[in-house]
Parts: sequence; C-alpha cells; structure tokens
Amino acid sequence: MKKEHLMMAVALVVLFAAAVFFYTRWQRHDGTPQGQQGSSVPAGAQMAPPFTLNDVHGNSFDSATMAGKPAVINFFATWCPPCRGEIPGFVEVYEKYKGQGLVMVGISVDTDTRDKLPDFVAEQKITYPVLLGFDGSTAKAYGGVSAIPTTFFVSKTGAVQNVHVGFMDKAAFDQEVEKLLR
Repeated sequence: MKKEHLMMAVALVVLFAAAVFFYTRWQRHDGTPQGQQGSSVPAGAQMAPPFTLNDVHGNSFDSATMAGKPAVINFFATWCPPCRGEIPGFVEVYEKYKGQGLVMVGISVDTDTRDKLPDFVAEQKITYPVLLGFDGSTAKAYGGVSAIPTTFFVSKTGAVQNVHVGFMDKAAFDQEVEKLLR
C-alpha cells in the first residue's frame, strides 16, 4: 500500500512540474509582451487597439475619446490582492495629472464578482472610469492579457509606450505617467 502512495505522489510531482514548464513556455510564446511578473516591458510602436465597453453604470465608453491624450489602461479584478493594493496610488496619481489631459480607465476582468463592481468602485473611491471587460475581448485585443494587474501606458499618438505586468507602486506609476505627459 505504501508503494502505491509513493508512486502516486511521484506521478503528481512530475505532472505538476510538467504543467509549470508548459505554462511558462506558453506565456512566453502566446503573443503577449514578454517580461517577468512585476517588470516593465517596452512595447515599441504597437498601436493601442480600439474598444468600446460599458462602464459600471451602463454607459458606453469608446476608446476614441482618448485619442490625442496620454492614457493609462489597467486590467484588474476585484478579487486580486495586487490589483486592490495598487488602486489607491493610481487614484492619487490620476487626480494629480487629469488636469494635464491624462485619461485613465480600469478594465475589470471580473466574471463571478462583476455584480459587486459598483460597490467596489465606491469603496476604493475610484475616480476614473471602470469598464466591464469580463467577456475577455478587450484583453485579447491587447495581446491576450495573461496576468493581472496589467497596465498599458499609451502615448498621445496612440502608441503603447510601456506595459507593466504585476503590482505597481504609486512612485513607479507616477514616474510612468510623467513620461507620458512629456
């Protein structure tokens, strides 16, 4: 009996190792910007794909309204601790620069918890538009966002200037926004 348990444990370890190996290889080759969790990845001259999504109040938001303005697009979920942790700094930096033309949107990829999103926005005191991206089409258009939070920094010309995967503290976020405003 012990031999069977040992063989089962070895098989599970091998299976887990194989899954991790293939998952990490898949992430590097799925067309998303390359980089480690928490890294900033220059995206070159890739143009930000257009989108139209509803906000938490049911209003339609068209990305064309961001044309000619520096923009930040943050993919997040309410159940994601790093996402929740970076939002207060995002709100503060957004409030600091919105008068200089900065546009920011949060795109929620929540599925099961999307009905709680309006309360989440109020609790977090989010002052920028929060859009419903739970169908995944916008995340796919942006290269298949494979981790959250993921934040795109888009220039006035519509080019993606930087992509940050993972938690971003207020100081780093402020620095990236300043680059967009130059």
